[in-house]
Amino acid sequence: MGRSSVPKEKNLKKSFDLLYRNYTKPEFLDSDPLFLCYLYDSPEDREFVGLLSALFAYGNVTAIRGFLSRLLEPMGKHPKQYLLSHGTKIWKNKLGPYRFQKEKDILLFLQAIRLAYLEIEKSGEKFLESWFSPIHPADTGLEKRIAGFQSRLSEILNALDPSWKSYGLGFLIGLGNPKSAHKRYCMFLRWMVRKEEPDLGLYKNIQTSELLFPLDTHINRLSNILGITERRTSDLKKSREVTQYFQKFYPKDPLRMDFALCRLGILRKCRSIYIAELCESCDLKEVCKIYEKRRKTVGTATEN
Repeated sequence: MGRSSVPKEKNLKKSFDLLYRNYTKPEFLDSDPLFLCYLYDSPEDREFVGLLSALFAYGNVTAIRGFLSRLLEPMGKHPKQYLLSHGTKIWKNKLGPYRFQKEKDILLFLQAIRLAYLEIEKSGEKFLESWFSPIHPADTGLEKRIAGFQSRLSEILNALDPSWKSYGLGFLIGLGNPKSAHKRYCMFLRWMVRKEEPDLGLYKNIQTSELLFPLDTHINRLSNILGITERRTSDLKKSREVTQYFQKFYPKDPLRMDFALCRLGILRKCRSIYIAELCESCDLKEVCKIYEKRRKTVGTATEN
């Protein structure tokens, strides 16, 4: 970082910190899928509900919440223990499909998660963190941890049903694309690893510095608007670029800004066009390409 850029970087960090303070508040939690975890008191239930909330977090928000309600309500206040004790009988011929998954896919997935929990209980573990470890211990990178989880879950599914690999179940688990940004897993691991609210901090061995930005539609768009990356493809490379950008400001916790930045999109505080009442009061206008373009246009018009 050159000397001339130091003041700019300091001012930018102040802007990020202000945005963080303004939006990392309990009143904004219900605009995030993480809010479902807070409906349960037990840390173990929060992990289980978090995994379901994250992996099914694609598509229309209303549809996601409707499906998760159908899935979670029959399990009562202690969904993990319910699944371990009763299995999936209650949903058979009642749950129905969700987007790419048929009911059979969803029930197979739940059966596999049930067996995963029963497996870790044998060694006294409560959480699935150890399943997010690379298959080869020498491997590094969050994508290797995610691949480890996918591989272990696939082994259980193979044992349950050798013909399990439908498109819907493969999509749910996230198989088949080595360049994937793994948005849903990155989101889940942020919830489990980061210790500052609103995140849960349930995992102890994965470090916050290992996390990668979940490239949801809002981060994907804002990262280009703010000049964080020029890359348009929502892939692993872009996720790394966004993460590396924020590591300059928060070396040990690059995902510190994820929740706050997402609020700009979810709450429609940024709409990818200049809107005076939104843009003029935005904490990040000094690095926004849309605001910069507007300022240059107005400046040229004034000169003329």
